[in-house]
Amino acid sequence: METLDGVIVLGYFAFVLFAAVAFKRFTTDSSGFIRGGGAMMWWMAGATAFMTQFSAWTFTGAAAKAYEDGLTVLFIFWGNAVGFFVAAWYFAERYRKLRVETAMEVIKVRFGRSSEQVYTWISFPLTILSGAIWLNGLGIFAAAVFNIDLKVTIIVVGFLVTFIAVSGGSWTVSATNVIQLILLVAITMTVGAYALVDIGGPFELVNRYPTDTYMGHDISYWQIFWLWVVIMMMKQTMNTNNALSCYRFLVTTNEKEAKKAAFVTGLLFIVGPVMWFIPPWVTASMGADLSATYPTLGASANNAAYVYYIDHYLPTGMLGLALAAMIAATIAPMTTALNRNAGIFVRNVYQSWINENATEEQQMAMGKMATLVNGVLCVFAALMFASVKEYSFFDIMMFFGALLQTPLSIPSLLAFITLRTPDWSGWATIVVGLSVSAYMQFVFQVEWLLPLFDLAEFTHRESVDLQVATTMLAHIMITGGFFLSTRWFYETPVGIRKNELRQLTVNLNEPIGKEEEALVDFRQGAYLGRMCQVLGALVMLLSLTADGGASGSIFIVIGLSILITGVHLYRSRHGNKTVSELPVTERVL
Repeated sequence: METLDGVIVLGYFAFVLFAAVAFKRFTTDSSGFIRGGGAMMWWMAGATAFMTQFSAWTFTGAAAKAYEDGLTVLFIFWGNAVGFFVAAWYFAERYRKLRVETAMEVIKVRFGRSSEQVYTWISFPLTILSGAIWLNGLGIFAAAVFNIDLKVTIIVVGFLVTFIAVSGGSWTVSATNVIQLILLVAITMTVGAYALVDIGGPFELVNRYPTDTYMGHDISYWQIFWLWVVIMMMKQTMNTNNALSCYRFLVTTNEKEAKKAAFVTGLLFIVGPVMWFIPPWVTASMGADLSATYPTLGASANNAAYVYYIDHYLPTGMLGLALAAMIAATIAPMTTALNRNAGIFVRNVYQSWINENATEEQQMAMGKMATLVNGVLCVFAALMFASVKEYSFFDIMMFFGALLQTPLSIPSLLAFITLRTPDWSGWATIVVGLSVSAYMQFVFQVEWLLPLFDLAEFTHRESVDLQVATTMLAHIMITGGFFLSTRWFYETPVGIRKNELRQLTVNLNEPIGKEEEALVDFRQGAYLGRMCQVLGALVMLLSLTADGGASGSIFIVIGLSILITGVHLYRSRHGNKTVSELPVTERVL
């Protein structure tokens, strides 16, 4: 790693810290800390929704999948696109109309306090485990490719994540997510375009990619391939729209803004992944030997497929920008997860069980303490995380989703498909789902399916893909079937729950009125616009470090993209008002 690359990464850290401090002033109460006071513009909510759906794993584990098996990996991210389009059509509006502040409040109004507490205490360790996987993956990769100590990477990035989330809660998280989205999209889109031109265009890339089938390597039956594709897209759609993921829609001013945020995020997930995976496809087409180039990565050398192209075909400095993009892709979901956990702890634990009449100051203090504790636990878990040798980083993420997240996702997704299930259906379905996961992991053997395909044995890829697909199918049929079957035990609620469910129905059918909407502080556009203009100018200056010729043009393109985006953000600072309609004191922004 060159000195310039190191300077770029340090400069990125400084810039993100500055953004966090600048947006700290927007947080004035606990609602602002938890969900931005419900006053965020749709593009800020959309940026957070987009950035929380991937991490550095996208450019390591998923890039390895692209390098090995071509187009296959796209279906996971296109599943996100389908999920957000479904959200724009149905779920985003319904979640925002509930008029709550945290995902667990959604569970509470639908299933009551018992299910709320079960979900709450299961979600905490799952979030910490997710953060540990993200940090550990980034740390291992940075250590092997950039020669940065594993523990140093985990601790430094963990500190940055925790500082951002603690300093201003939802406002600093969402603001830094916007900046990181703009930086990441500018870098990855430009690198993808350069790689595509370098290989000779899309047709040449297809012709030179080393496989005879669109399914990739080590798979013989199209039935296995398409089963995996369908299941992955269903899984991503479920993860996007269940009640535990609805926090991304609660920050907007009304349901229309929530739908716009979901729709734009869906569009980003159609185009973005194609450009992300062009570099690893090109790396495979060029016949690169990643094991020889990155020997310290061992069996995981394919995780360097994305960085290999940058390291060998782009000018000095791009490696630093690539690492900044990977760090951004890790910081975004982690800061959002820490902020979500803090909100859940304040609203669903502290206020519910410890101090029902807590003041704003006490709620803010508890929110920051919860964020800090969760951040520290994520760092310690990442440092202790044991590598699972028999599975790749890609496979670990797939199993994590299928075995642990799905039992929670199914009942929280179906909760608003039908309202006529008893309160206990929420926590009971989780118990059934975890039992299904345990059976599929420790009892079920993929080899039982060999007679269906007339094979002596499955390849490693076929075995892993079938394990994930059959686990998801078992959850859909058994876990989902159990939840829907509880309709037979539904009885009309009485007392307090009757009033709560009546209010839920009223909220779902009642649009959010103007009097309910929080006032939008359009300074968010001014602040982010100026920051992006400065960031774009700084990236363009990197072209001066190039050796001459056209090598510096990539910095110009990336920097100009960021700068132009900043100009458009800055123009949003007055909302729908013209400058002449504003007070003189506001015209200077």
